[in-house]
Amino acid sequence: MESNINHQVIKSYSKSFAEKLINDFFKEKSNIKGDEITGFSEIKQLNFFVLKLLFEKWNTELDKLKSPYFDYSNEVIQKALTTFMNVLSKNILVKKEDFSPLLEEATYKTILLIFSPYEYYLQEINNPANHQISITDLEKSKKYIKINAHLLQAYIDRFHSDSIQAVFNDDAVRIFDEVCEKIKETPEDFDAYQQLFSKVIPLDLNKVYSDSEVKDHKEDVPENDSINEKFKTKNQTLLDMLGSEKKEAIMDIHTKKPLDGLKKSITINQRFMFENDLFKGDKSEFEMVINYLDNCTNNNEAMEFINLNYIQKKNWDLEKEEVMEFLSVVNKRFPK
Repeated sequence: MESNINHQVIKSYSKSFAEKLINDFFKEKSNIKGDEITGFSEIKQLNFFVLKLLFEKWNTELDKLKSPYFDYSNEVIQKALTTFMNVLSKNILVKKEDFSPLLEEATYKTILLIFSPYEYYLQEINNPANHQISITDLEKSKKYIKINAHLLQAYIDRFHSDSIQAVFNDDAVRIFDEVCEKIKETPEDFDAYQQLFSKVIPLDLNKVYSDSEVKDHKEDVPENDSINEKFKTKNQTLLDMLGSEKKEAIMDIHTKKPLDGLKKSITINQRFMFENDLFKGDKSEFEMVINYLDNCTNNNEAMEFINLNYIQKKNWDLEKEEVMEFLSVVNKRFPK
């Protein structure tokens, strides 16, 4: 599955964002304590990710200390290690230079989780540092996830329902894709989070959702048996057909900013929802429709196509949530 996220933009923004927060916090300090980390940023997810990264690195360091000459599975040693860890957790003290890379990585992960949750979870599941993903790993991660946690919970539920204890990365990714195909809940609204990030440094979503390379717009248009040939007939536009009440409803779902392209704007959850609920699982038809709409010149042309071929011919229900969301995405692509 392709990502519509520009990772280079996010990494660059995360570096600048982290530097700004670091410089502000460490003006008169050289260290940060554990209780200060929990309230470090207004974006709570970012704070939790810093703690997650801190404890992951801590466990890595602890593993390095283990010697082949001692039985670390011994109950007495396990209790001693637990006590040691508990004492350390209450005495966290991180220097500025050590905290900076943690914050930068936490910012990157937070932006991914907010604006492309599928991409975030895919990176976590398919981490080359780990050959397997276990139910224990997932359960441990859950306490750090405060945004779009429904995807992780659905994944954990699948492990439990199939009695899976651990799987290799390839199978873990396949199972996650299957979970995403069935999930109906949409990602959390990101407007509030964008505002919180922008209070520190402006976050431009047009850049976040931009391709790293500019593609030729024409290459998306099918040459043979094109969508234009498949749907030739013209008829009244969607807004002409709707009564005044429904016109207002359509206007209500318009959002403020235009999108560069439908392919880049549709989230993985939306894609599954549209394919399954609106196009009856026909992925090729969905792709052709998106390609056609992306090459329309204005809102009327796009809505005319939808009206004729789907609202009239296939009886799309304008009151249905999936239809309303699809129209919302198209209206963002072609604001009036």
